[in-house]
Amino acid sequence: METATDLLETPPANTGPSGRGPRVALFTDSDVFAGTERHIFDLARGLRDCGVQVRVACPAPSPLAERSEAAGVPVIAIQKGGMIDFRAVGKLRALLASGELDLVHAHNGRTALSSALATALAGAGSCILTQHFLEPGRLTRGGVQRVLSTAAHGWTGSRMSRFIAISQAVRDAMIARKDAPPDKITVVPNGIATPERASLVQVRAELGVDSNAPLVVCVARLEPEKDVPTLIAAMSRVAAANPAARCVVVGEGSQHPALARQILEAGLTGVVTLAGFRQDSLSFINAADVFVLPSLAEPFGLVLLEAMALGKPVISTAVGGPLEIVVHEKTGLLVPASAPDALAAAILRLLGAPSEGAAMGREGLRRFEECFTCARMARAILSVYQQALAAAHL
Repeated sequence: METATDLLETPPANTGPSGRGPRVALFTDSDVFAGTERHIFDLARGLRDCGVQVRVACPAPSPLAERSEAAGVPVIAIQKGGMIDFRAVGKLRALLASGELDLVHAHNGRTALSSALATALAGAGSCILTQHFLEPGRLTRGGVQRVLSTAAHGWTGSRMSRFIAISQAVRDAMIARKDAPPDKITVVPNGIATPERASLVQVRAELGVDSNAPLVVCVARLEPEKDVPTLIAAMSRVAAANPAARCVVVGEGSQHPALARQILEAGLTGVVTLAGFRQDSLSFINAADVFVLPSLAEPFGLVLLEAMALGKPVISTAVGGPLEIVVHEKTGLLVPASAPDALAAAILRLLGAPSEGAAMGREGLRRFEECFTCARMARAILSVYQQALAAAHL
């Protein structure tokens, strides 16, 4: 199996087929700014630093387009279309045929299909697909839609030069579904830019949390797979043993009303706070004594990198990506999913032993700097591009 570490041992020249930096479009049709869009934004800047002539292809206006342009990354405006986005296909085909692009790097099924069609019609260029999820959306479809989607996926996969999986767990799921030949899938863990602590604001006063109160923070979408109810149940046990402890959950989603009821019914008002969606989520993580991610399933766990980069000890469930990020008993603790007693015990352990938590935070920062920086991710992905481009010109 090829991994990012393998690729970085023999870094390629930063050139495209004609001796220049490769011309690449990072393509998404998303008009929001969540984990995948954050990944694209960080990757674009990292690739640029590696000499890649990178552009972001995405809807405009959108948060990703605005951030990219502000960072000096050119944007190809491609508005969101249907399953077969003919406008996107036409625009990409023209760029590939003219030599303005060498490669399109897609980040979901629809953009992969458009990219594959564009390269086929142009008779030029290569396609790469990053799989960001354990289970892609097409698996939820039924009937004729599922049949058509499966056929389109099979053809699209045959046109991809290479596949990138963001974790070994994602790669294993792709192989189990026969999404791609194992020798065409490279695991490249996500990386992030190092947060600037100086830019982070103080949030404890805003939350009414004493500066000395033990604080647990979770940043997650309020959806079933993140399993915030287990964290709230765990905090009942934590509060009973450590009445000064507080917990803040940053994020929004469909479960907000149910979680608010759970907090009220458990008598945890004032102990657990739902802070909603916040642009400054890093400030909340920076204010924490312990960071917790209680997910039932997690393809990677980008927010764990943010906590580690800020020197925080982390507690996560032993599922998917976190198993590859957190070193149990060294950079944090791993607990079973849906186990409030185990989660409470882990939280109480770290809150009761600040020196142990601080040591884990230091080790987590060291691990982040060695394995999960944006620069490392960009170099590894550039190596995948070079493989695809070299194969196309054999």
